Amino acid sequence: MKDKTFLALSSLFFLLFFVLVGSVALNQPINSILKAKNIVPSPLKSFGVVFPQVAKISNITTGETGMKVKISVYIRGVDGSILPRRTVQLSSERPLSIEPADTVETNEIGQAEFLVSSSQVGRVKVTAIEMATNTEIINIPTIEFIR
Repeated sequence: MKDKTFLALSSLFFLLFFVLVGSVALNQPINSILKAKNIVPSPLKSFGVVFPQVAKISNITTGETGMKVKISVYIRGVDGSILPRRTVQLSSERPLSIEPADTVETNEIGQAEFLVSSSQVGRVKVTAIEMATNTEIINIPTIEFIR
């Protein structure tokens, strides 16, 4: 009888010990580890990368194909964390050819990739919107299309 009681109390002690050591090691309270997190995208911490920023246009009369500009949009939360599996829509004030589509889901690093080209000369301001919360990503450089 005494051995069973000792074994039960020892098991309880070690279970509590490892839970508390894990909590201290992670430096977070247990309730914050266990609760679900729904992080909102940040319009200031999210950003876009455009490469190249100056590209040639496509010319239908001569048959020249224009350069495709790669736009990578990274979605980050208000705490700076990566937000995967978020839908991002790309648009602009001028007509652009957007590939693969104007709406793309972010990958595991929070990145959505688009390829754009234009048949008109000029600067283009591109707008990216995270669709679930309707958050506009404001840190995206402009693209200049030349002949």
